[in-house]
Amino acid sequence: MIKTIDPNMSENTTLAKANDQWINLDHPALRGVIHQHQFERLGSFPFVSQSVDVLSKHSSGINVMFETDSPIIKVKATLLGAAYMAHMSATGTIGFDLYVFLHQKWVFLSTTKVNASQYEVTLLEGVAKKKRTYRLYFPLYQRVLEASLGISSNATFEFIKPLQEKIVIYGTSISQGGCASRPGLSYGAILDRRFPYEVINLGFSGSAHMEDAILDILASIPKKWLILEMEANNDLTIHEKINTFLSRIPDEHVILISHFPLSMALLKPEVKSRLIRNRKAQQDASKNIIFVDGNKMLKRFGYEETVDGVHLNDIGFYAVANYLERIMKHHEP
Repeated sequence: MIKTIDPNMSENTTLAKANDQWINLDHPALRGVIHQHQFERLGSFPFVSQSVDVLSKHSSGINVMFETDSPIIKVKATLLGAAYMAHMSATGTIGFDLYVFLHQKWVFLSTTKVNASQYEVTLLEGVAKKKRTYRLYFPLYQRVLEASLGISSNATFEFIKPLQEKIVIYGTSISQGGCASRPGLSYGAILDRRFPYEVINLGFSGSAHMEDAILDILASIPKKWLILEMEANNDLTIHEKINTFLSRIPDEHVILISHFPLSMALLKPEVKSRLIRNRKAQQDASKNIIFVDGNKMLKRFGYEETVDGVHLNDIGFYAVANYLERIMKHHEP
């Protein structure tokens, strides 16, 4: 069995110790939520659709910053279910990622290697007792019912909730994070570490249908940037809907991304022509905002940037984040 041959392939579950102290993460310091209601992205916002109602309870993009001198950090979670997709890892679907701020940048430390609806995992242990700043990212594709952080009993702990402007992302499964190998590698999470802004991830898998209720939600959030990525969920209708949708979006600091590369377009003329038509419709509608050709964002990777021909892998997410970072820094005052 591989876990016997290579222990690094084993789950990293652990057992609680009597001297652990546990901090409930359902706290106002949570980042990536609008109106906080447990670990839900939209909280008490009005109904958009049945699918958005379900997916908004997935904790994609939610994270929390904290400062502690604990030599051990654990996470204990209860989720609605275990991982359930054939093309997305359990670490990305239901896992938590731990980062530390060192030498003026965020450094990845560890993730939860487990596939269960309830688990307790040690993310860090055996380090010197020194005050450090950490960030914990929540699962991309599951609802978190309970989550707590475990530290040693004599350690100090403080949540960090800096006042900062927001980047809001509205889009499809790709924006939600499908299929990053772990939560810290969605393009929204990468941007979250590159800018002094709080990222609100409103990516809804298969459900970015540009409803009026979504426009109301977007209008209600004070933001520095708005990133839109919607074509894949409206591929037959976006040329009809995009002008009306953008007419209700404020012009300043808005990026609209068209469809990312599809290798099937190389073999199916109808797919290629639809992508060309949709790209032109979005470009024509984007006179007062920044239009980005999604095909160009990933063109140099030779169609290796997806898991299944559609959803991005880590190469794809990293490239998208890099591309967006350059644009955003170029256009900021």
